[in-house]
Amino acid sequence: MHIFTAHEDDMVFEEQYNVSGRRIFPWPEAVEEPGWGGAWVDVAPGATSTAHLHDENEMFFVTEGSGLMRIGPETRRVRAGETVFITPGLDHDLTNDGAERLRFITIWWGGSEAVARERARWAAEFGIADPGAAGPAGTADAADGPRPDGQGEA
Repeated sequence: MHIFTAHEDDMVFEEQYNVSGRRIFPWPEAVEEPGWGGAWVDVAPGATSTAHLHDENEMFFVTEGSGLMRIGPETRRVRAGETVFITPGLDHDLTNDGAERLRFITIWWGGSEAVARERARWAAEFGIADPGAAGPAGTADAADGPRPDGQGEA
């Protein structure tokens, strides 16, 4: 049996995103890294996650607390028991305006990095050259680099 924990002492502050989190992958002893990422994320009372955007689809599953979710020009109140879908390319952040932590699970998928990994995996599986590995004039097709949040994705 494999159990993943995201208790208070498991969380790591991610200064770049102004949140504490625990990424679910990699989880080498349990699951080969899938084509999606995920993390548990806490936004401290009075804090706002750093605004950012990325080319993946993303969902937030709010499990504790409440706050203000901003995606592009729109802001709405969210609370435990609600799910938010974030369209790729839209700037977003989450403000905890309450007195308790705001906790959510984030899941992200798609995007250039994931597509490149999947393409390379299938090329290796079939023993063929990855046709997308070299861009114009023989330059490598670089993904946008590692996803800063994870989460992903917060």
